[in-house]
Amino acid sequence: MKNFIVAVFIFVLGLIAVIDCSGPSARVRLPPTPGPPTVEVVLSGLDNPRGVVIGPTGEMFVAEAGTGYAAVDPTQMTGKLTKFIDRNGDGDFDDAGETERWFSHLPTYNAEHFTGSVRDEVGGPGDLLLHPAGQLYLTVDGGFDKQALFEISSEGRIGRTLADRSNMNSIAFSLDQERIYIVESTFNRLAEVTLAGEWRQVAVFPVLNSGQQAVPAGLAVDPRTGEVLVALFSGAVVADETGEIILFVPGEAKVVRVNPETGQFTDEITGLTTAVDVALDGSGNLFVVEMTSDFVEPFPSKFDFFDPAAPPLHGGYRRFSGRVILYPADGGSPQVLARGLDTPTNITVGPDGALYVSTGQGTPGRPIPGPDGPTRITGQIIRIANYLHQN
Repeated sequence: MKNFIVAVFIFVLGLIAVIDCSGPSARVRLPPTPGPPTVEVVLSGLDNPRGVVIGPTGEMFVAEAGTGYAAVDPTQMTGKLTKFIDRNGDGDFDDAGETERWFSHLPTYNAEHFTGSVRDEVGGPGDLLLHPAGQLYLTVDGGFDKQALFEISSEGRIGRTLADRSNMNSIAFSLDQERIYIVESTFNRLAEVTLAGEWRQVAVFPVLNSGQQAVPAGLAVDPRTGEVLVALFSGAVVADETGEIILFVPGEAKVVRVNPETGQFTDEITGLTTAVDVALDGSGNLFVVEMTSDFVEPFPSKFDFFDPAAPPLHGGYRRFSGRVILYPADGGSPQVLARGLDTPTNITVGPDGALYVSTGQGTPGRPIPGPDGPTRITGQIIRIANYLHQN
């Protein structure tokens, strides 16, 4: 079977893009061992939650990509940035009076409407950073001409645009917090931009083993070395003989370690399927999010995402098959911290070491198959804690 590259994957994860990064230093994925961490929902009812940051007093900022309906009227756009405060101290952010909306009408769109991707993928506000000085940095992917990295004041006002070259799925501060690293899946690129707005290309990732594009989807900075860990989701290939789209090749996603000064990279973790984001804690423990396990039930032509009576379809990505894996800093065996998550996309390590994971990718409220029968897409933030005692 002969495959060729498809460069048309608008992931919110971004359009497709491209690495042969094998090397003797690669850390090969071992069979994971499940553990008993605490996994709980701390916020629900969101529209495609993505980037999450926890502030110095426990407040939580969340970027929501929105519903995917690309309205012409800006007041009908549904991308959001919200500050949540646990005012009653019960450990979650779902109660009355705990929501402080900063922006409600940021751009949003669905990849299916642009490219006929046969998948339910919503783009909009994406990743989020909080600087110690108080300002936020937010990426927005609202389609081909609505892509930007914004600086937002501590009072909630949009200021400078630091970059607007392409979709920016994930961002992370350098160790000195004077630069922001960016992955651009459209161009298979890792770049950086200074807080003064000076942009530099760091690395471009070539095609993977089956000829598919690399699709860098998430990144994190190693607090011990300053190196950048990049999750390569891996892109689609098409069979010449049948025209079948193979959305991703199981086992070919990976995490690579990049020297941000030279752009050289080596494999860190291999054998993944849909590596969509990565995070590290202060000790160097590495956390990887796999969004789904399989490609199933692509949409038929002219499917109405917003029809409440639509049949419950997976819509490209198998629902409730995502997971979070811990790779201990001491080289111990990987551990699955959470499984059966519904299309997780982003992960953040909180100040106390707890993990915050965004789930529920796709058109909010759309009927989907669930573990106990038909259900609907619901955006949630999951907190994972009490896991390091297993190491």
